Amino acid sequence: MDSNNNWENICDQVQHRIGEATPKNVNSAKKLRTEIFKCLTQAHDEGILLTKHHEIRKLLKLVKSQGTGQNKIFEITGGGGEGGKRNFKRCKEIPHFERFDQCWFDFLILIDENKKPSEVLMFDFEIRFPENYDPAKFLRFDLNSPNHNNEERGMRFHVHPSSDDFMIHSPPMTPLEILHLFLYGLQIPDKRRSS
Repeated sequence: MDSNNNWENICDQVQHRIGEATPKNVNSAKKLRTEIFKCLTQAHDEGILLTKHHEIRKLLKLVKSQGTGQNKIFEITGGGGEGGKRNFKRCKEIPHFERFDQCWFDFLILIDENKKPSEVLMFDFEIRFPENYDPAKFLRFDLNSPNHNNEERGMRFHVHPSSDDFMIHSPPMTPLEILHLFLYGLQIPDKRRSS
């Protein structure tokens, strides 16, 4: 029991450090959506993203959040199911962005414009790897909403490494940094380091 309490204290301390180090303020939801659009279209122009400009426009949405009951909470969705539903079953038929190497991803970001400056409340970014890539099937970065049960566990900002059941504290990254990681930093190697 003592070791478990120690682990819970460690998680709280790590969560606090990550929370302090992670920039969550944005100018506005509209400006963040514009930055994301530029990033995605540039990746297409560079041959990284197969998703075409008109498809990017269709997939990248900015809407008022229906689930919060507050009037200045906005969702930026990049693919995913109808109404911003997340694709936890990893169904490729659900709209998504696709890279040149068959990796595909989607995301959801929730922004609170009631606060000044505006603040990122939560996000979910998941990239899936090709079916024939054995080392990993997916990688998901989650920043859960405040007061989510993962916050109580000291794991509000975490990564799922190819399993929904495992969570590891996440490095302090912004939504744009995670998007850049998905586009440029997680390339399938020509030769694997181990087998």
